[in-house]
Amino acid sequence: MAIRPDLVVPGEGEENFACNQNPRVVTIPFSPLEIRMEKEKPEVFKRLQVLKEIIGEETFKRLVSRIHNINYAAPRILIVANSELHRTNIERELLPAIAKAFEVDNIRVVTQG
Repeated sequence: MAIRPDLVVPGEGEENFACNQNPRVVTIPFSPLEIRMEKEKPEVFKRLQVLKEIIGEETFKRLVSRIHNINYAAPRILIVANSELHRTNIERELLPAIAKAFEVDNIRVVTQG
């Protein structure tokens, strides 16, 4: 049985597109959440330190440092995770600790994209 000609297999038919570089668009390497929050959102940074004490350094690095963003306005918090697996692990392992550290009762974890 032959593959239908109208189906495109990943990798086939891909072209290398030449794009003009926009000098106003800058790419920066991903930095851990706590470093970004210390500068951008000091209130969130203080709560992250409490969370780190509750869950421990290893779990914090594995799950919290990889978070893309946190939007916090008591009694709610929105967490943007790296992937569906990351979101699932946060929900499975951290929800009670997040509720305690941030003093929230409404936690929403979503993925980027």
